[in-house]
Amino acid sequence: MNFDSNRAWQEAIAAVKACRSLLLPIAGVFFLVPSVASSFLLGDVQARIFENMDNREVLNGIFQAEMGRILIVSLLSMIAGFVGYLSVLVLLTDRSRPTVGEAIMRGLRCLPTVLTATVIGYFALLFCIVVISVLGGILSAVLGGAGVVLIFIAMLALVLTVVARFSMTFPIVVVENTLNPVAALQRSWRLTQGNAFRLLGFYALLFIAYVVITVLLMVVIGAATGIAGGGEPGEATLIFTSVLAGAIGAVVGVIASAVLAAVHVQLAGVRDPALDDTFR
Repeated sequence: MNFDSNRAWQEAIAAVKACRSLLLPIAGVFFLVPSVASSFLLGDVQARIFENMDNREVLNGIFQAEMGRILIVSLLSMIAGFVGYLSVLVLLTDRSRPTVGEAIMRGLRCLPTVLTATVIGYFALLFCIVVISVLGGILSAVLGGAGVVLIFIAMLALVLTVVARFSMTFPIVVVENTLNPVAALQRSWRLTQGNAFRLLGFYALLFIAYVVITVLLMVVIGAATGIAGGGEPGEATLIFTSVLAGAIGAVVGVIASAVLAAVHVQLAGVRDPALDDTFR
């Protein structure tokens, strides 16, 4: 069936509004807290990186010295986010109306599947990129600069297409109870067939809106706190900015989960009457 982005958005927002009292604790624990914690744990590293963006030698030294901390914090934040996405999907789609605790426990049970699927998808994408690079290298030797541009376009198109085709993996694992990661990826690939470009356009619009809103909020808050603090970004300003960024991330995480659930309901072609109370 053809994907209707307007319908998916309306259903996602309706679902979030209907379940907001249950979604708030999950958003706080798995989206807000990890984001704020990452800002504090890596704040000094990020500051040093921004201060030395024009000095490659210093940047390399920072990454070499802090790579362990960056990887650990990033991995823990990613895992927390995955549990958050899965738990939100459970709350929005499970006909038994689970409690927040039950949703989290089910999200944890689904975590190994989505982690494995993510790794498999990453290496499959990496393999395709290597193949394109090799073929592109031969092409660029013939066409020169034009070949390099074509390689870049091909890689970008490949990455975006794969992301769109595998985007249903999370709801498939939760809603269809598919705990085999390979089967979940295959099912997502089949489910999105014929709608990849529509999905890409939909996801791109949502991403652009997110970036614009975030940048505007950060500019306004940064200007206001800068004036209040005499132009110096004090500790209170940094804390406030971290919490604001975490809150935005929490809202985005919940809405993104609801969007994936709504898209899955549409592409799967079968509406569960129990879900109509939420996705209507």
